[in-house]
Amino acid sequence: MTRILLCLAFMLAAGAGLAREQSDAPDAAILGFSPEGRYFAYEQFGFDLASGALSAAIVVIDRQTNQPAAGFPFGVLADGPNGEAPWLAGGFAADLDTIVTPDGDPDHDRIRALVHEQARQRLADLRIGTFGRRLAGVPLTQRSPGESRAAPLVFAVHMTLPSAIPDQQLSYTLDARPDPDPEDCVNSDPPRRQKRVTFDVIATRTYPEIKDVGRAKTTHSYDMPAGDCAVGLWIADVIDPPGNAGSVAVLYMTSSWSSAVDSAAWHGVFVTLPEP
Repeated sequence: MTRILLCLAFMLAAGAGLAREQSDAPDAAILGFSPEGRYFAYEQFGFDLASGALSAAIVVIDRQTNQPAAGFPFGVLADGPNGEAPWLAGGFAADLDTIVTPDGDPDHDRIRALVHEQARQRLADLRIGTFGRRLAGVPLTQRSPGESRAAPLVFAVHMTLPSAIPDQQLSYTLDARPDPDPEDCVNSDPPRRQKRVTFDVIATRTYPEIKDVGRAKTTHSYDMPAGDCAVGLWIADVIDPPGNAGSVAVLYMTSSWSSAVDSAAWHGVFVTLPEP
């Protein structure tokens, strides 16, 4: 998880009530699915100049457990479960001190290439490489309309035509609601914990009348470091996986804050679609 350290001089000059100086979140790329849609693979990567946080890791989510498959995440993450920074995850082997640019910064492109090289056989064993169809999402780079980032997403799985003829396909409204943080989280110094997010999907039929015809909820948890408080959650991609699995793959980013430290991390989950 990217750690963005705020300089003490800025804090003293600006005061606690002003906006914090923030750097960049890590990026993400979808690597694909196994042919039957059981496994969903994505990559989290980025190097933040402000904090020195480095991430170049591949994650594979198993639909049967909605958790990372054995041996994943694989690569480099900015923070480890015991506070390691950076954390070499999944057995990734590299001497990061020697993979640097002429300026002395981590050579991010070379590190990413090495992660892909070492993970190639693992991905091949799971037959990762089949792509699904992107149904909805709001990339972090999209700036308009800004309010749509946190709004529920409405999408259809099957193709539709914008016309006067009533839509014959179900539409789905996807909302994500994190469990509340501890009361006065910033001052309560919460312990390391699992943060739960509930994905709520409502199926709606528009013909012969507009009517909600199904609802399903999927709960997903991710690791929240000690002292961190949740700030935001954005769904970047909703993808129809191969294999008619009755679910969609969701790639979402969470951000948090802890005593002048901003954090961001990507998560993948399979979300069940309701049956009418």
